[in-house]
Amino acid sequence: MPRKQRTKIEGSDPNYHSDLPRKPIAEATPAIQPAPKTAVPEQAPTPRKKRQPAAKPKIVAPPTPDAKPAKATAPNTTTREIHLTAAVKRDHGELIAKLEAKGIDPKVPVRLAGRKAVQLFEPKRKFIEKPDADRLPLRDGYQTTKRVDAELIDHLRAENDPYGLSSDTAMLRGQFEPLFWKCLDEVLAELSSK
Repeated sequence: MPRKQRTKIEGSDPNYHSDLPRKPIAEATPAIQPAPKTAVPEQAPTPRKKRQPAAKPKIVAPPTPDAKPAKATAPNTTTREIHLTAAVKRDHGELIAKLEAKGIDPKVPVRLAGRKAVQLFEPKRKFIEKPDADRLPLRDGYQTTKRVDAELIDHLRAENDPYGLSSDTAMLRGQFEPLFWKCLDEVLAELSSK
C-alpha cells in the first residue's frame, strides 16, 4: 500500500504572509513606568520576639523485659492467598431459577451466601475430601480469595498430598463448600420468604 503523500502548499495567503508590516518592539510594547514613590518614614527594625522554650518531654524508662507488651504481637507467620471455590448444587439451582422468575438476579443469592461463608470460614488442620454432590458448572458458583496461614496449607499437603499434585484450593475446598451450601440454604430461604 503506498504511503500518503504530504500536502504541498503553494502560493501565499496575504493574511498569513511573512511580509506583513510589523511595528518595532519599542512601539509595540508600552514602556514600563516605575510605581510612584510615596514618602514612607523609615522605621527602625524591631527585634524578634524570643520564643518560649517548648516543654521538655518526659523521659519514660524503657519497658523491662519482664513486662508484657500492651498489644500481643502474632508470631512471625506467613500467609498465602488461597483461591476458594464453591459450586452450586443442582437443587439450589432450581430454587435460584424460581427467584429469577420473581425478578432477582441469579448471582445475588450466590454472592450473598459466598460473602457470608467467607466471613465464617476458619480453615482447620484436618483435611476433608470434596463431598460428592450433583453440582452445576463452576461458572454458576462462587469464587473468591482469602489469606490463609501457609503452615496450615503445608501441613494439609504433607499429610494428604505427598506428591504435591493438588492445589491449595483443593486442600480447602472440602471445608469451604459445605459451609457455602449451608449459607446458600439460609439466603435462599430468606429471599424466598420475601
